[in-house]
Amino acid sequence: MVLLTAKYLQTLKSRVVDSGESKNWLGKDILEIGSEIYGLINNGVNNFPVVSTLTGLTEPILEPIKQIAEQLIALPDISILAGLVTLESIYGINKAYNTKLYKGQNLVAYANNIMSRDIPSSDDEYYYVMGISAYNETLNIPLLNSEITNLQSKVGGIQSQAQSTINQFADKFGLNYLQDKITELEGLIAEAGENASNTIKNQLYRLRSFVKKFMGISSSSQSIPIVNYGSFGAIELIIPTATPKLGDVVGVINKLANWFLSMFSIPNQILEVLTHTVTSVVCKAIGSAGAEVSRYLSAGLLQSLPQLVPKIGSATGTLFGGAWAVLMGYAPWIALVAGLILVAFKLSDKKVKFGRLVYLFGTRLSGSPDTGFAGTYDMNEKQMRDYIIDFSKRMLNEAKSTYVKFWAFNVNDDEEVALMFDLTNINEPIEISDKTIQTTTWDSLKHFAEEPF
Repeated sequence: MVLLTAKYLQTLKSRVVDSGESKNWLGKDILEIGSEIYGLINNGVNNFPVVSTLTGLTEPILEPIKQIAEQLIALPDISILAGLVTLESIYGINKAYNTKLYKGQNLVAYANNIMSRDIPSSDDEYYYVMGISAYNETLNIPLLNSEITNLQSKVGGIQSQAQSTINQFADKFGLNYLQDKITELEGLIAEAGENASNTIKNQLYRLRSFVKKFMGISSSSQSIPIVNYGSFGAIELIIPTATPKLGDVVGVINKLANWFLSMFSIPNQILEVLTHTVTSVVCKAIGSAGAEVSRYLSAGLLQSLPQLVPKIGSATGTLFGGAWAVLMGYAPWIALVAGLILVAFKLSDKKVKFGRLVYLFGTRLSGSPDTGFAGTYDMNEKQMRDYIIDFSKRMLNEAKSTYVKFWAFNVNDDEEVALMFDLTNINEPIEISDKTIQTTTWDSLKHFAEEPF
């Protein structure tokens, strides 16, 4: 499973600006970051109360949930990753909510058009298989679902806490906040007279125009009713399709996200929005093209629920932050669920049997073989196989030699052969799975790997 690079995560961390009074994404006033999600991106989920509930589950049937929660604590990098990508995704959804790029076309319709496309890379096909494995085997969601009511009673609802955060945004950044900024700017212009800068004049113009849009509209969103929260009837195992589309990849992750979110008794009215948001986070973390699709689906659904989105804006008059406010209310749970899914993916990933090292040997009738060596990082099975073939082709092109035999090995940390290929005919690779042949061939060649390459 390929996660985002450490360099990119550092870039995301740099976008969190601590002013002393508040923490904000990109330093923008209205993009305020809640204390719980801020704690998660710095310390993982250790201090998140619901996690202790999940790790304390005692029913044997709920053991998969307990195990992935324990792994999420043991792997803080995953929860920190989930938290940072949650902030980035919520910002992207807020931008999409405000976008004019697809004027005349509903965002949901635009996203659905993308989902009908073919999978853009072999990675997405692997994520599809891995997602089904997580859903059907690692977690066995249909079996877990028989205990969903019991799980909901243990975890408890989150709606009141989420709504309180949304209301705080409305109180802090609503029309009163904007009107105070207008009064402040009017005072500065009056004081400066003819020397007033165009920057201040332009900001005042933008703010007045911004507020005008809200005239006659309440600055507070409507509370989301706590009744009719997400629940499932009987659900089935996922039957894989032979030629999945991008929508199939997104769909598998969506099912996982929806089920996990249902633990928190979230109202149906907002559950679908949050499901697509979690899916966007997971897709972004693993490098799937589904991140963009899910971002537009979440934003499009929020556009269809304007009564739930608070009317709030930045002091510059350039940024509407309603979607940010709604999703920030649920941000800690979005990040938690994304983290749980990423752990489930990791436990379902077949790459654990592989090592990082790839060795190539081109043998002749006499003399030492030509050798090639490479170190790889965090590749799944398909990526490893593709890499071995590509690396072998490059060595053959550079060597311009004919070999009696051309062998390729992937060797794990225990110096055991995880993969072996006879690539004498590079166009018709032959995988050698017989353990005896793997061991004897590797033993006859490995001393050449100890020599400088």
